[in-house]
Amino acid sequence: MSWAKLLADKRVTRARPSKVELDNLRSIVARSLKDVTAAGLSADSRFIMAYDAARTLSPIIVRTAGYRPRSVGGHYNTFLALEAAEPGFASLSAYFDGCRMKRNDCEYGFAGGVSDTDADGLLKTVRQFAVDAEAWVKTHHPHLA
Repeated sequence: MSWAKLLADKRVTRARPSKVELDNLRSIVARSLKDVTAAGLSADSRFIMAYDAARTLSPIIVRTAGYRPRSVGGHYNTFLALEAAEPGFASLSAYFDGCRMKRNDCEYGFAGGVSDTDADGLLKTVRQFAVDAEAWVKTHHPHLA
C-alpha cells in the first residue's frame, strides 16, 4: 500500500521523526528481547514479548520515513505502513500481521494457543529484523541511527 493510500484512508499521518523518540523505541525493543529469554515463561508469553518487539521495531521504520500510524487499528496500520516505508519488508509485514492475530487470540481469547515453535520462530525473525531495521535507518536516514 502506498503512502498516498494510507494517508487517504487515514491510517497514517505525516510526522517529523526525532532521534529521541526512536531511541526510546529502541530501549523498549531491547527490554522485550531481553525479557523474552527469562526462564520459565510459557510459549504464549514468549510469543507476546517477541511480538511486542516486532510491533515496536516496525514504527522505528515508519517514524524514520516521516509518518505515524493512527492509533485506531494501530498494530494493523503499523504493519501496512512498514511495507509502504520499505517494500523489501512486505513479507515481514504479512508475517507480523499474522502474528498479530495469533497474539490477540492468546491475549484475549484463550491460553495455550502458541507452540514453542511459534514463539521461537517469531523471536528468531524479530532478532534478524532488529538488525535489518537498524541497517535500514543507517542507510536511509543516518542522522536518526
